[in-house]
Amino acid sequence: MAFHSGFFDSKGLDRTYTAEDFTTYLSSIICNGILDTYGDNFNLTSTGEGRQVVIGTGKAWINGHYFVNDEPYLMDFVGWQDPTFPRYIAIVIACDTSDGVRNVWLDVVLGQPAENPQLPEIPTSETRTNLLLYAVRMNPGASCITEADWWDYRADENVCGYCKCILGKCRVTELLNKTEELIEKVNSFQARVDELTNDIIESGQCGDSINYIIYSDGTILLRGTGEMYDYGNENPSPFYDNENLKTLMVSDNITSIGNRAFYNCENLTSASLPTTLKTLGSGCFLYKYENLGEVNGLTSIAIPNGLTEIGDGAFWGSAVTSLTVPPSVETVGQSVCQGCTNLETVRYEGAVIGEFMFIHCTGLKNFTIATTVKELSMHCFRDCKALESITYEGSLEEWEKITKRQNWDGRTYMNVDSSGLERIQCTDGYMQFDSENKVWNEVRE
Repeated sequence: MAFHSGFFDSKGLDRTYTAEDFTTYLSSIICNGILDTYGDNFNLTSTGEGRQVVIGTGKAWINGHYFVNDEPYLMDFVGWQDPTFPRYIAIVIACDTSDGVRNVWLDVVLGQPAENPQLPEIPTSETRTNLLLYAVRMNPGASCITEADWWDYRADENVCGYCKCILGKCRVTELLNKTEELIEKVNSFQARVDELTNDIIESGQCGDSINYIIYSDGTILLRGTGEMYDYGNENPSPFYDNENLKTLMVSDNITSIGNRAFYNCENLTSASLPTTLKTLGSGCFLYKYENLGEVNGLTSIAIPNGLTEIGDGAFWGSAVTSLTVPPSVETVGQSVCQGCTNLETVRYEGAVIGEFMFIHCTGLKNFTIATTVKELSMHCFRDCKALESITYEGSLEEWEKITKRQNWDGRTYMNVDSSGLERIQCTDGYMQFDSENKVWNEVRE
């Protein structure tokens, strides 16, 4: 179709518009940047103690989407300090419109430690745009961060800049104040259109304030607020063993996926989760734990920043191929990814790698551990035959400080090796496994 027009009142549902229609329109009249009329314009200040800074309040506009910080936000840089070399840490406002994210948030991009460090390359893609606010130099041995350690890019129109509107004398803030209300109305209207125009085959309740709708194309939509119900053998989920489910979409303001909510949903291959989600319940995406080696269900999932807890066996037996665990995750149950034989790549930033977390993940080859990890639990890499090395983003000294429970590597406390792990690569050397004496030896480079 060559021509498009809008916006018009709907008569019998002959006109439908989405939030993206509005963002496309608004981005054509308002450039990307931060507002100079709201709050502290994301002003950066030092706390004067520790390696912490505070980002002030502010509003930003990116590709028709808005971002608001309505109270001072504390950032702790202690986990990103290299003991040997300085590095730059970029503070950005990131906007990602991909289906698995659909969010704008405050993010950091880490530069490589070096004698003469460079500003890190800010990731961009077809779906991701960034506004660079500050570049902070993190020096080894520094006990605090001061104003002399950062560079302010807010006024640089090449990487951030301030919002401008092409509508002559109209004020950007006046337009933005109406945007949230407009988008809320659009979302409400589109949700109603979905209910009326799609082929709904089932609907019901799965939380005190959460309802679900299942469409004929295999999409299941959860809408509402708060926690989802927990399920088990005595009270099976309404989605248990449902072969028709293909795609899960969870709306904002929902805070948990209940225990065994999507147990044995073998064709449910993708899930879009909101940033409001705090908990993934035990066995919530588990696939037939009794059938070791058989995988089905989820092939991909983006764990949202802000999630704090992952329950026992949450992804057990699923077909996920890669996984990133964000630093917000504090509590992890047992056997979260047990038997995920298709899993090949993991980046782990959470506080704890749980007990038996990757047991029988025989296809796992690439594993990166961030310096935010504080504990490796029992048997977490047992039977990971293809995992020969792990990349650790800290130093050898930092690696030694991580708590390591019995047989974490699948080799140290077993008569027969149940893991292929031989090397832990750190920033200043590596740990090499001595299979004869069953110990890890430090090798400095």
